[in-house]
Amino acid sequence: MNTATKRAGIATAALAAAGLFGAQPFDGSSVAQQGMPTVHRDVALVDIVSDEGAYDTLLYNDLSTGATSLYNAVDTATNATDANLLLGAGTAPDYFDNLFDGAYNYDGSGYFLDLYALEDEVNQALGVSATTSETAILGDIASNPILLSGTDTLPAVGATGFDADLTTLANDDYTTGSTDLTTYLDGLSASLTTVGSTDTDAGLTAALTELSTLYTADATALSTDLSAILTDLGSLF
Repeated sequence: MNTATKRAGIATAALAAAGLFGAQPFDGSSVAQQGMPTVHRDVALVDIVSDEGAYDTLLYNDLSTGATSLYNAVDTATNATDANLLLGAGTAPDYFDNLFDGAYNYDGSGYFLDLYALEDEVNQALGVSATTSETAILGDIASNPILLSGTDTLPAVGATGFDADLTTLANDDYTTGSTDLTTYLDGLSASLTTVGSTDTDAGLTAALTELSTLYTADATALSTDLSAILTDLGSLF
């Protein structure tokens, strides 16, 4: 998620939250007098954090299995040696984690760090405590490990600038991923010569077919979990 996309997402969420909050009376007695339903806020806030975790785990698994499926599809269409060359996958047993010379995992990790920062900011705007939100985020990362560049480390719960730290870590991962991708592209022409036109055509066709299949299936599954989050948000008001 680049900076512009992230800022747009935060702005949209903030405006939506402000609009919803602004539409409510300022005191509880006014709510009762107008016959509005009582909001079980604590339950809804916990649901939001829990459903975010389910969504993040599903997305993480999609990206992880996607790497395996992509490699296997190209391997089946060609052979292990050519698949490694075409996808910049390195050698066994780490080739699933090293697609495009490592760019796949570093860019994916950067995306998740940006996503967690956005979730934390929205959670706190809606009233979830920093401790609850940040504890859940670090728990998600512990369950679904991501890559950090160089000597980078995760912030602790309650750290000043927790969200900003996650964004910095994301940017570092994007930088590493960009370097890895450049390395992959620089060596691709030599790899294509080694692989030959027949396996190159078969491998690329298999890769595109697999990516299309993964996108269709994953989008449907993710939309279900995203709907749960939106239902949580609606129950707040």
